[in-house]
Amino acid sequence: MRKRLIGILMVVLLLTLLSSACSSTEESIHYEGDPKMTATIKLMALGSKDDYMKRYIDIFNSKFPNIEIQYINYLLDDAFMKKLQEEKPDVLILFLDQYMQLTEENRLYDLSTLLANDDFDLEGIHPEIVAAFREMGKGKLYGLPPNFQSQALYYNKDLFDRYGIPYPQDRMTWEEVIQLAKRFPAEDGISGLYMQDFNTLVDEISWTKNLRKVNEKDMQVTLNSDSYKQVFDLIFDAYKSNHIVVPGLDPFDINDPFLSGTSAMTVDYYYYMYHKIGGAKMKKGADYHLNWDIVTVPVDESDRNSSPSFMFGGIFSINADSEQKQAAWEFVKFVNSEEFAKAKSRTIESMPLPSTRTEFIYNPEGKHMEAFYILKPKIQTFINYDLFPNRFFSNLKGIVNSEGKAVWAGVKTPEEAIASMQERAQKFLDENAKKKD
Repeated sequence: MRKRLIGILMVVLLLTLLSSACSSTEESIHYEGDPKMTATIKLMALGSKDDYMKRYIDIFNSKFPNIEIQYINYLLDDAFMKKLQEEKPDVLILFLDQYMQLTEENRLYDLSTLLANDDFDLEGIHPEIVAAFREMGKGKLYGLPPNFQSQALYYNKDLFDRYGIPYPQDRMTWEEVIQLAKRFPAEDGISGLYMQDFNTLVDEISWTKNLRKVNEKDMQVTLNSDSYKQVFDLIFDAYKSNHIVVPGLDPFDINDPFLSGTSAMTVDYYYYMYHKIGGAKMKKGADYHLNWDIVTVPVDESDRNSSPSFMFGGIFSINADSEQKQAAWEFVKFVNSEEFAKAKSRTIESMPLPSTRTEFIYNPEGKHMEAFYILKPKIQTFINYDLFPNRFFSNLKGIVNSEGKAVWAGVKTPEEAIASMQERAQKFLDENAKKKD
């Protein structure tokens, strides 16, 4: 899951920087704090200093000119814990798996202690996100994310109206969404559901059901398990009849079937509306029209109120060993403040990442934006990628996609394709078990 998160966030970061370069909006923030506080704090995060200077540090320093922030960059290949121990940062911007690890090891400072002595308004932050972070901290709060990323089901209202099909609703299951997709006439060149590729659709459904393609304990691929067979059975019938299309497009492509009006639904992240739908409008001009809206991402029947699609790639935490906790708290508090969220909501830069202060999520077209946050975050355990051979998961993705195509082309039955996925993936894993990244 972490590689999935990093991939999504790298796309979002690139789109954010492109948006920022085009934006001339200046932020003006009224923030109550002690501007005379003097300190030097170390901030450790993944990414270049310039990105964080523009997004956070410069704005913070305009209010706290006497708090110097020294930026410490680490790369994905760095030994994160070693760098943490060597550099001793005061503030860390963490991925969720890092946050969970450091929480377990008591390396983060409980923000509840600081909140008790402060008038910081926590209520404006999405309560289910705060509750999820308190749950991970066993009742304590060790970090706050100013932004989040989540998915929704996008749908084309005109296509639903044309064929007299009722709009999708919040909290539909994948089974219900696919049944809805099968009501569209494939013979008219209209598909009910578009997904980027076959493997993505498999992952989205299995992710909701908390399934994994491989068991870490015994290093056995699980694609031929009964649970995965149910996922494939759900997909294959609609896939073979073209009610579901999975063309394998680049994530930056703005000519996908949903955008072109030939597919009624798709599942994607928050940034899709601005950088895919918005990008199509910019490229195609005033004649382009897509009458769309959103509902919640499909859920599992066992829990219609939760979703694992929430992602947090920027959790601001304070090192438990920091000697500058108050100054560090001023920075963490500032980037999570109502004033900061309000100012950012007025800039193009805010669009790829919605604020956890959901009141300030940008919504000029009056869409059902609650779809991105009315579900509860379902925090799942992470795959330990260090246990697996180099390129295993990219190879696995290719195997699933190729076998899916074989079924669509009629070359293999679903049973043959599943057996082949299992055999090919397990063979690669066994033969390359000692070749680590």
